[in-house]
Amino acid sequence: MSDNVLESVRATVQDFLAPELKTHGVKLENLERRLDDTKEVLRAEIQTLEAKMDGRFGGLEARMDGRFAALDGRFAAMDARFATLEGLIRNLTQQVTFESGLRERMASLEARLPKQ
Repeated sequence: MSDNVLESVRATVQDFLAPELKTHGVKLENLERRLDDTKEVLRAEIQTLEAKMDGRFGGLEARMDGRFAALDGRFAAMDARFATLEGLIRNLTQQVTFESGLRERMASLEARLPKQ
């Protein structure tokens, strides 16, 4: 009797469970393939987006470099103007000091002249 039960169970497993397990195994393999394919498509799309972003950032970086270079040129021109102005102010200060000294001497000389 136990042999019959064992044979019945074995037959049920072979006739029903084994094909079901095989079917589920095939379905899992198909799902894995689809997932792998989807991963590859996503990787390709991400690489495309990265390339586009790199191109845009490269363009922005070039534009910013150009603007910074222009600003550097303007600052250099302003520095040159300030240096020129500093030189002029120094010269004017020396002239004022010189003229002030001359006026003091002239006043001293005029004070020594006999009054008419």
